[in-house]
Amino acid sequence: MRMSHVIHFEDDIFIVDGLVRVISDAAKLEPDADVLGDLILASIRLADSTLRKIKHIVIQNEHLVDRTGYVRLLGRTTGTLAEAISSIIRPDNLLARETNPSYDELERIASAQKALSKELFDILHETTAHNVSLEDLVSGDELSELLRT
Repeated sequence: MRMSHVIHFEDDIFIVDGLVRVISDAAKLEPDADVLGDLILASIRLADSTLRKIKHIVIQNEHLVDRTGYVRLLGRTTGTLAEAISSIIRPDNLLARETNPSYDELERIASAQKALSKELFDILHETTAHNVSLEDLVSGDELSELLRT
């Protein structure tokens, strides 16, 4: 992979996390499967492939300035996606009938995202075990934004 430009990991993760939150909301609500079923299915596929891609790049580059933060955010987002998909494919979920033809695929994605989340938190634990708490920390940019208002 050729990297001729700066990758804005935090922005990328923020955007895919927003997509995962929409999927998670759909799992908790009762959207009309005929209206939103295809959108939710496409969103799941997009979130899955994007998270795997970002994870690969972040894990490959051990010298990223805020790698620990990216791993933490990715771990949380992948876990949320796995939970949302598992909820969506439950038979009592209204979206289940729309996604039923893709049940096996969605079950595989949920399982893969759950494993990915575990892998990311294992990496996070290894890299932070001696010097950083696993608690969420406010980044310098976030602090600046909060203080500006």
